[in-house]
Amino acid sequence: MKVKESQISLALLATFVGLISAGLITLFRLAYELPLEHWLPSADHEGFESLSTLTRIILLLTSTVLLILIFSRLKPQQRKVGVGHVLQRIEQHQGYLPKTNLIAQFFGAIIALLGGHSIGREGPAVHIGAGSASQFGQFFKTPHHRLRILAACGVASAISASFNTPMAGVIFAMEVVLLEYSIKGFIPIILSSVTGAIVSRAVFGNETAFVVPSLEMGSLLEIPYILLLALVCGMLGSLYIATVKVMQRWNTRPLWQTWGLLGICAAITSIYLPEVMGIGYDSVNSWLQGEAVFGLAFALLFAKLILSGWASATGFPGGLIGPSLFMGAAIGAMLGQLSSYFMPNYPVNIGFYAMLGMGAMMAAVLRAPLAALMALLELTANPNIILPGMMAIVIASLTASEIFHLPSIFRIQTNLAVNQDPVKQLLRNTWVGQLMSQSFSSTQRMVNLESAQLILSHQPAWLYIETEQQLLLTTDLARFIESHVETNNALEKFDRADPDHQDIDCLLLPGERKMVKSISLMANLQNALDLMQQHHIEWLVVHRDEQFNHVVGIVSREMIEQHYRYQPQAIES
Repeated sequence: MKVKESQISLALLATFVGLISAGLITLFRLAYELPLEHWLPSADHEGFESLSTLTRIILLLTSTVLLILIFSRLKPQQRKVGVGHVLQRIEQHQGYLPKTNLIAQFFGAIIALLGGHSIGREGPAVHIGAGSASQFGQFFKTPHHRLRILAACGVASAISASFNTPMAGVIFAMEVVLLEYSIKGFIPIILSSVTGAIVSRAVFGNETAFVVPSLEMGSLLEIPYILLLALVCGMLGSLYIATVKVMQRWNTRPLWQTWGLLGICAAITSIYLPEVMGIGYDSVNSWLQGEAVFGLAFALLFAKLILSGWASATGFPGGLIGPSLFMGAAIGAMLGQLSSYFMPNYPVNIGFYAMLGMGAMMAAVLRAPLAALMALLELTANPNIILPGMMAIVIASLTASEIFHLPSIFRIQTNLAVNQDPVKQLLRNTWVGQLMSQSFSSTQRMVNLESAQLILSHQPAWLYIETEQQLLLTTDLARFIESHVETNNALEKFDRADPDHQDIDCLLLPGERKMVKSISLMANLQNALDLMQQHHIEWLVVHRDEQFNHVVGIVSREMIEQHYRYQPQAIES
């Protein structure tokens, strides 16, 4: 018997997840934006360059010391934060994100952003969104396959609330987090992303994260230049990924060395390049408006690459999505300035190339081409960006993946291989309750004839012997009862005066018995198959909860194999 699931209930859960995630993201943003707007002379939460040199150094060093003191008290597993941590928990732990890591990410990122470190806010937002969604699902004991979807809903809501781009939030969650597109996933993730956008617009207004002027390609003659931009973004994106990969070797050292040296280098850099502090979206906005100085953009590009790459490699509680967009905008602004040398008689829109650079760099670094394209479209609200955006994104992605053979930077962080096995995806997305059989009856090892006959009257296919963790075909019990008067070798107690109360030892009945292990009803079919392979068994008994108190069904390897052999029928059901 299959247990049907309600998409309406999942949609309602996704809506609540969107509200909770967006609410936490709003608190997160206000927690660092309001103090900075109050403290900074420019009344801008990114105007660190308006501070004195000494103040900038004190901010960076103080926040670094505070973060080292806090994270040093945590266990190594509790220090893991960011998008990489989210992907690892979804891939290997069915979407169970620990509460301690969530708290560490929330307050750690606030301290780092207040201190002016060269990091992004979107990575922490993704962790906060996914973590809050996971905690919500765990509280309501959501099955594993649904918990993965709820975590992705939190991610979509977080991206939507951060950039005010609901469609990009949906695509990012499907393309980067779940690595699959399915109707079951799309509906709840869309609802959560829309909810996140509504909350963000209610608090921060209808503006996107960037001030984008009217941008479009002036002529088809610009296509070679766009391809050059994409190639450069792909190369720099590959350099960024390689930088993170190399710097990860420092993770064997204590935090006071890796983070301490990072804080010192950031403080020294801030003396000469104060614009590198913070997220850097004020610089991005100036480049989008065409205000670019080649030398400054070049210096900021490599300073951001080193500092944010260092932070990402060593588990610093900051993100790398924002720095990727910053570097892409810097590349676009620089090439826009150089266009006067290549095309002196043809005016080029610097902001147009800065925007294309953002999309190309995002696609190359995150391996999320469709999410990058959706972000370009939503940020510019201009369909004319699609054609040049597609060209830039595709070339940049191919440069990183096919020329330099590099995976997504998140896969570098976690050392996870991309799993695109459709069978495993099907199994992970199928609840044990959808496949299990309820044609069984539980009993103890010793059962009298009266109880045995009552069990058989319900016509179950299997008899589950609880104390011995074994399954027995009820036909074997029925066959014994029919012949027990002539052959009572399996009778431990035989009272001929009262034959209905004879005790039958189920372990001594002739017939084949199946050894079983227990699995929670919350599990998915991949969990079930892994457990069978681990213990070399063919059957599992399904319990209502993880305390294994009440058996609700049984599932076999054969049932699972039949399910994925007939995938179209399985998907339709």
